[in-house]
Amino acid sequence: MKKIITMAYLSAAVLGATMTFTSCGSNNDEPKGEVVETGTEVNPLRVFTGGMPASFGDATILKNIKGQVSTIQSNHEIVTFEYKDMSTHASEAQPQVVMTIKDNDEKAELTRVCNLYLGKDGFVKHCDETKMVEGSVTRKETWDFTYNNDGQLLTMLRGRRNKKTTIKYQDGNIVETTTTKAGYSNSYKIFYTSESVLSPIVNKGCLMLFDYTLGIDMDEMEYAYYAGLLGKATKNLPVKLVANENRIDNFTWTLNSNGYPISSKRNLEFASYSFEW
Repeated sequence: MKKIITMAYLSAAVLGATMTFTSCGSNNDEPKGEVVETGTEVNPLRVFTGGMPASFGDATILKNIKGQVSTIQSNHEIVTFEYKDMSTHASEAQPQVVMTIKDNDEKAELTRVCNLYLGKDGFVKHCDETKMVEGSVTRKETWDFTYNNDGQLLTMLRGRRNKKTTIKYQDGNIVETTTTKAGYSNSYKIFYTSESVLSPIVNKGCLMLFDYTLGIDMDEMEYAYYAGLLGKATKNLPVKLVANENRIDNFTWTLNSNGYPISSKRNLEFASYSFEW
């Protein structure tokens, strides 16, 4: 998958009643709350409890009249979400959400269709993905996800590659991720303080940059997170990632006046990963 980045990177919920979110202030930097009809519908505000981002990297998030993510559009890809009527959805054999990813190029003929099956918590438990080039199927992939009691992603299994990622938590934060495949193992340790960051940064925007800060090879399924379909966020923002006990990446976060991230920079690199609220 082409990563959605600024210059250098890119690296639902089921509720029983109507939910209203009200922003904490009137500052323009604060994400605006909305009334979202939930019932049995997917509701991303269950994940983005402080309000949803308007964009991440070079990707813009658009929503439908119910407050669900309808389209994510970047310079490279267009992602659309089709939500089934779960109130009349009698068969579990049918997906509750269909996520379609197309290259944002008139000449491109690459399309990936992800049929998403949700668990009782409203998060994706299984995905059947079909990759097509010029209308012909070229590859099929399956994904399986489990979650902990707090609704946070716990394991991810990519069936075609038999590649499994296991996630460890401590006090609401991911502290280690391990990926295994055919005898190969790759591990990362994640830290929320460092020599330059003495106190943890509250993850007020509920961001999860899987590949970028957590060492999780999420690829195209990262889009599902921004639709509120892949579990809940860590309590704090990661500031250091250690790969296989040697390579170290440090992250610098810039927050707006309300504590929401507007950019993240890795190490001393010039380009930064940006957000709008």
